[in-house]
Amino acid sequence: MEGKSMLKLSHVLAFLLLASLFQSLMARDLISDGIEVLQIPVENDGEFVFCPGKQSWPELVGKSAGYAKQIIQKENPIVHDVRLLFPGMPKPLNYVCGRVFLVVNFKRIVRVTPSMG
Repeated sequence: MEGKSMLKLSHVLAFLLLASLFQSLMARDLISDGIEVLQIPVENDGEFVFCPGKQSWPELVGKSAGYAKQIIQKENPIVHDVRLLFPGMPKPLNYVCGRVFLVVNFKRIVRVTPSMG
């Protein structure tokens, strides 16, 4: 029985090794094809800078979602994705440059400061 478990363990280790090699090769292919790959943020005077331009809009709390979307896209042209989040909806935890979430109530009034993310 011990021989079979050692064989299974060696197969698992071989699979993990091959999978890790394949992943690094894929990342190199993506970079060489010109596809933009996520970069580690650069520290600037103690703050991490992810995207250029304005990052948050506290002045839009209490405004309508349509108006807020127009202002956000006007003040930061790299914003390409403005999404509405209603009460109880989870906000994704991954950071995407150019994406802003508007947390609104059911009347589509902004309730939380919109910010890049």
